[in-house]
Amino acid sequence: MSDAPLRRRSGVIPLSLLPADFRAFHQLYRPAYVRWAELYMGARADAEEAVDRTFEQLAADWDRILGMDNPAGYAWTILKHRTIDAVRARGRRPVLVDTAAFETHALHHAVDPIGELEQSLSIYQAIRELPERQHDVIVLLYCMGYSTAETADILGISVPGVRSTARYARHRLKDALGLGSGPEDEGEAR
Repeated sequence: MSDAPLRRRSGVIPLSLLPADFRAFHQLYRPAYVRWAELYMGARADAEEAVDRTFEQLAADWDRILGMDNPAGYAWTILKHRTIDAVRARGRRPVLVDTAAFETHALHHAVDPIGELEQSLSIYQAIRELPERQHDVIVLLYCMGYSTAETADILGISVPGVRSTARYARHRLKDALGLGSGPEDEGEAR
């Protein structure tokens, strides 16, 4: 867990002085939030700044957030908005589509690297066009490698909700890419 202080409306407060449940939430979710933000921002320092701003906002409203039905889901929404705002403030666009296709294992071992690159770019473009929840599930499961249970925890939804969302997203991706449905669609996400 980062010991960096969080800013609050009343000034900077050390993380160690915040409530234990907030510190536990911070420790549990910060690594996944930084990974996700870095995937979209392309720079670790920018990602950490966006995530720190997210936790500053969460700390400022922590008592109210604890009273919500889904604190993790709310925090995820705040993270996404902070990340998008940070990307826009820098006059850039998310880098997922720009870099992820170049980093695939298949590309490095492909017989036809150009064909593989074109396919990877098509896949990432199709992912980008998914509805928001489907997009988040696919990115966390398949681009970042989180398990179904981890994805459910990060997004603040149920494991069956992740499986169902992933199934619909895979169908949508196959349609967008002009691929037929296969037997793997009958199974569940990891």
